[in-house]
Amino acid sequence: MADISKFSIVTYERKPGQWRAAITPIQRSGSSTQRGTVHSVVTPDDYASESEAQLAAERLIRKL
Repeated sequence: MADISKFSIVTYERKPGQWRAAITPIQRSGSSTQRGTVHSVVTPDDYASESEAQLAAERLIRKL
């Protein structure tokens, strides 16, 4: 189980009433990104509200 505090979650509305969330690991200063590294993950489904998308992102992080 991954620690939620080590990720940034950004919610966004794709279309009116269709929300998703992007999950990005928080990078430490001075760390470099390697080629092939996943930079972010987007929740696979649309949600009716911003809070539902946020909760879906938190569940996704816990599965990591």
